[in-house]
Amino acid sequence: MLVFISTGCNILPFKKAAAPDPPIKLLVAQMKLVAPLTAPTDLQTFQQKPLPEEKIALLTQLINDVEIKAQKSFIDQLGRQQGFTFVSFDEYQRNVADLGYTHNRMDKAQRISLGKQAGADIVLSGRILDYGKVQWKYWVTGLLLSMTAETLIVGAATGFNPGVMAIAAASELVTDLPLWWGGAYIAGWAFRPVRVEVTATQVAECEQQIWKEDELVVLVPGKSLKNYSDEDKKRKEIQLNANLERSLKEIAKTAGEKLRIKPCKQNKIIYENKSESI
Repeated sequence: MLVFISTGCNILPFKKAAAPDPPIKLLVAQMKLVAPLTAPTDLQTFQQKPLPEEKIALLTQLINDVEIKAQKSFIDQLGRQQGFTFVSFDEYQRNVADLGYTHNRMDKAQRISLGKQAGADIVLSGRILDYGKVQWKYWVTGLLLSMTAETLIVGAATGFNPGVMAIAAASELVTDLPLWWGGAYIAGWAFRPVRVEVTATQVAECEQQIWKEDELVVLVPGKSLKNYSDEDKKRKEIQLNANLERSLKEIAKTAGEKLRIKPCKQNKIIYENKSESI
C-alpha cells in the first residue's frame, strides 16, 4: 500500500495575501543536492553504464547540473509571484566571483554577505533532501507505516492469521522497497520521490531566519511528461526533473504568500518592554 505525501500544499480555501509594497528584493543563493546518491545511474538513465573510472567525476557533474537547474528554476517560479524583484542568476554568479566564494560550498555567513553585496532584502537557500533516493530516516518511517497498515488490514480480514499476515508483510516489503529507495517506473507510472526544503533569511534591517518550507512529491504527473516521446518518458532524469519542478513551483507559491519583511526581534523586545512600562 502506497501513501503519497505532498507537504506544504494548502487544502482549505484561503484569502490571498496582498503583494508586498514596496517590492521585496530576493536572492536565491544556492540549492544543495544532499540526497544519498552514490552513482551516476541514481540520477540518469544510461544505455551503457559509465566506466568505473568515470563514475566519480560524472556523478559530481550531474549533481552540479541539478543544483544549477534547481536554482534557475526556483528564480523563475518566484518571478511569477507578485511583489518581488530578483537578483538574476548572472548577477549572482558575478557576486560569488567578486567575493571569492565557491558556489556550492557557502555557509550561512557567506550567503548573508552575498545578499548584502547584491542589495537583497531576503536570501533564500535550499536543500534537495530526496532525489529519487530517499534519506533513510524518511523512507524507513514511510515503509514501516505502509507495511503496518497493509498487514493490519489483511489481519483483520483473515482473523489475524499469523501466516497470512507474514506473507502480506513480506509482499509489501518486496513491492514497496524499490519505490521508497530509488523510485521506480512501473506500467507507465513513474514514482520518483523528490523532497525540497527552502529557508529564508532576512538581511534587510537585521539578520534573522523568517521562513522555512518543504515539499515532497512522489508520483510524476502524466501531464508533466506529455511533451516527451514514449521512450524519453521512461528516462530517470526527465522524471526526476518533473518532480523537482513541481516541488519548486509549490514552494514558490507559498513563498509568494508568506515572504514578508519581519520586525527585528531585538526591536520587538524593546518595544514590548516600553509598552509594559507605560
